Amino acid sequence: MLETGYDILFFWVARMMMLGIEFTGKAPFHTIYLHGLVRDGKGQKMSKTKGNVVDPIDTIETMGTDALRLSLVTGVTPGQDVPLSVEKIQANRNFANKLWNTARFLNMGLADLSAEERQALAVTGPMSDDEIASLPLPERYIISRAHALATEVTSQLESYDFGPAGQSIYAFLWDEYADWYIEISKGRINSDDAKAAQQARRTLIYVLDTCLRLLHPYMPFLTEELWQRLPHDGPSIMISHWPLMADDGPLVRDLDAETGFASIQALVRSVRNARAEYKVNPAKKIAATVIASETLAPMLKAEAEAIATLARVDPSMLTIE
Repeated sequence: MLETGYDILFFWVARMMMLGIEFTGKAPFHTIYLHGLVRDGKGQKMSKTKGNVVDPIDTIETMGTDALRLSLVTGVTPGQDVPLSVEKIQANRNFANKLWNTARFLNMGLADLSAEERQALAVTGPMSDDEIASLPLPERYIISRAHALATEVTSQLESYDFGPAGQSIYAFLWDEYADWYIEISKGRINSDDAKAAQQARRTLIYVLDTCLRLLHPYMPFLTEELWQRLPHDGPSIMISHWPLMADDGPLVRDLDAETGFASIQALVRSVRNARAEYKVNPAKKIAATVIASETLAPMLKAEAEAIATLARVDPSMLTIE
């Protein structure tokens, strides 16, 4: 595959193709990926005269190489120019900080484990169907969504959709993994239930490891650093297996868990909206009564503690009928 700018398609690419066929009898490449030109945030061509140039060296020193890489690649659409603004790079630097803090939280949760117990959490392959089935609803949900992400990103990369693939990873890590599951896992890790704590640790490591492998082409330095700090199998993430490594078919999805957790998310959002509407102090825990159907009530009761945590409800004053 040849990757190049569209502005030299005739001057260079066409001549390379013709000369390659003329002298070797075969085309020198099977696919031509045309990237756009990098422009400023307003879509204008960068110029020293205009003073709108984003200097990559200065940007790397202040915001990091990976933040710049992610900003460039996630803005890529074949043949279209890439608008690059300082604000976009800052947002991706914040994303890098979020990832760093996430890994630090995971490591804090492993502090009480022995070296052998810690290493046992290293991801060596896809989680088995039986293990997934034995997990509580939130764990099954986030693993199912991580498997869906791996399938989606793999398909996008194979189709050269580099921008959408990076955006999918970004959205999952920020909106689903960090905002929902990590918040639930805090109560499990700090509880007296050793089994629940172990299941949460296993799930946290498994999902983050999967995401780091998917994100590695975009943010190689940060992902390598974090992977080395977490329980891992192998010398480097760069040569580790891609997440789609199940020999007996695609990665397992649990659609029932995704549907069930969507009900929990809808409930939590409803409580949050009610709090905002009545201007309740964000730190105050409130009472809540939930009227649920016969099919939903058992599931909600099983995850009452998680619901109370996410919705800022006093667990002793949460009633599910």
